Amino acid sequence: MLDNRVKTFMKAVDAGSFSRASKDLFISSVSIKKQMDSLESELGVQLLERTNRGVKPTVAGEIFYGSAARANQLSEHALRQIRGLSHQEKPTVKVGTSLLRPCSRFLDIWTRAGSSDEFSIEIVPFEDGEKLDKVIASLGNGIDCFLGPCDAPRWFKLCSVLKLGFYDCAIAVPRRHVLSEKSHLAWDDLEGQSLMLIEKGTSPVLDSLRSEIESRHPSINVVDTPTVYGIDTFNQCEREGIFMETLDVWRDVHPGFATLPMEWDYRIPYGLFYSKNPSDRMARFVDLLTEG
Repeated sequence: MLDNRVKTFMKAVDAGSFSRASKDLFISSVSIKKQMDSLESELGVQLLERTNRGVKPTVAGEIFYGSAARANQLSEHALRQIRGLSHQEKPTVKVGTSLLRPCSRFLDIWTRAGSSDEFSIEIVPFEDGEKLDKVIASLGNGIDCFLGPCDAPRWFKLCSVLKLGFYDCAIAVPRRHVLSEKSHLAWDDLEGQSLMLIEKGTSPVLDSLRSEIESRHPSINVVDTPTVYGIDTFNQCEREGIFMETLDVWRDVHPGFATLPMEWDYRIPYGLFYSKNPSDRMARFVDLLTEG
């Protein structure tokens, strides 16, 4: 389900003004303004241009609106699937989802594997960043599994991982930078730029990328981030104009960035994180995905 502030934002864009949106939402214009101020403050970007005639989305707002509409469509589709299952009792698997570990690709895999005939799915939100280790350590309690990048060796000590595919590594460029207009990037484009990378020792793939930068492109200034990205990482880089190593699946995470393919072959494996001691229900679910 979408954050109510996001739904209010979409309604305000559709209506063209806070006052017209307030009539549809049965809340005051002041309440809508407060919600929009809160949302923009959290994202760190301006989503709406306010004028005497009403409101209209900024460039960032248009991107955010499109992403929110797709997320809402996905959420409604998942709910329809769940509610449309037969009334026969089915075991439920609680699948975690977050901004940087979305369940959308997992739902596609789950459907292709035919698991929908045997299991029900409940979507459970969780937070990225510093709290991720706690989520992983407590898998099986509240959240059974989630899909995400899985090349950090330390996580294999905390949980089991079923590898399912690969994400392409890319570069997130702040939209105010001239390079954001390009369709793809080359190494020459990064010379002299600051590039955010996960700290050394966290990801073997990104350690290889770091080594290539240090040996072949020393003019690129590598900026270390904590062991995992969170939305605060994107906000910091947008404020400071820092490029980011990112993944194709994070293309629409932050409206302040353009995610561009890079002339390299770096890819990060992704997989299903679940408990080292899974329940019989979860073990059967993993077997179905493996067979599929």
